Amino acid sequence: MAYVAMARKWRPKSFDDLVGQEHIARTITNAIESGRLHHAFLFTGTRGVGKTTSARILARTLNCTGEGKRPCGKCRACLEVDDGSSLDVIEMDGASNSGVDDVRAVIEQVKYAPMNRKYRVIVIDEVHMLTKNAFNALLKTLEEPPPHIIFIMATTEVNKVPQTILSRVLRFDFRRISPENVAARLKHICGQENIPADDDALRAIAEKADGSMRDALTYFDQVYAFRGDGTIDLESVHEALGIPPEELFSELAKSIAAHDAKGCVETVVRFHRKGIEIPDFLEGLLRHLRNLLLASIGDMPAEEIGVSPEALRELREQAVPFTTGDLLRLARIALDLRQEVRWSADPRVTVEIGLLRMAHLASTRSIRKLLEAQTEKKN
Repeated sequence: MAYVAMARKWRPKSFDDLVGQEHIARTITNAIESGRLHHAFLFTGTRGVGKTTSARILARTLNCTGEGKRPCGKCRACLEVDDGSSLDVIEMDGASNSGVDDVRAVIEQVKYAPMNRKYRVIVIDEVHMLTKNAFNALLKTLEEPPPHIIFIMATTEVNKVPQTILSRVLRFDFRRISPENVAARLKHICGQENIPADDDALRAIAEKADGSMRDALTYFDQVYAFRGDGTIDLESVHEALGIPPEELFSELAKSIAAHDAKGCVETVVRFHRKGIEIPDFLEGLLRHLRNLLLASIGDMPAEEIGVSPEALRELREQAVPFTTGDLLRLARIALDLRQEVRWSADPRVTVEIGLLRMAHLASTRSIRKLLEAQTEKKN
């Protein structure tokens, strides 16, 4: 049997399996159970957070004919939605079918009653790609749809959807999934698949995914293939995904605090030898500076910063030589570097010069003492 990617194999089949979108699952489930189901939905949010998956779950739930919990996942209606053969669930890709004729073809389907089920569900993915005329063609049907029709539209750019459409649909905003929830889901999958994996490795994958469960599962596949021996550890994640090791940023922070220009440049050499791209290095540096800043400004819990308790203790130790002003100035330099390397003929040289600026940056403590000394002289 052909291998099935994790993102497809572990796609949620019910609202209970949907990770990080409990507010949406609860609202829709209550609406179905109370019989107060809207005729048109708009699912919006970043990529890989469950918009299209939720559309299919809703279609499966509405037409499920099984007994007990819905969707049952075993009846013919559920199985047809799973394999894409249902005649009563019509999926349209707005990116490749964006014209008015494409929408009219869908509207033509709306006139007819469901073939075998209770509802005919129309799913329009990437709806923001539709043309102005295509949106206009939808208006009348969205306002006065037949009782057997449910529209579900999904988009990553809700700002491009006309207000005339937004006023006719029930909008649900899908949140980015927290690293904790993504890592927990990956751990559950590892348990089901009998794959030994370090918690730190799963956490690194979750942070790399940036709120997208689909991206996390894709990265998981990549790391699993890279390792080749059926296990996943932190070193493999760093090598396979090109994620800079956190300890190198810790060493860089110590070099900056000690005004060690040589140490800063040597850190760039080490990153370069590991094959880490300059943009990834700068993103990692910005994240580390952000963590140092948050760790230094009070008793902020580790989970709110997005690190482990052990990592928080290390961050607080690293932040001791810096003032809040120092960290803000360093972050400003890093932000400027990220912009400059986009147009630089030699990004590595640009970064090295930027790190040398950081190493020679005078602490705000020293500046304050100098100003106080000058004031005392005047007096």
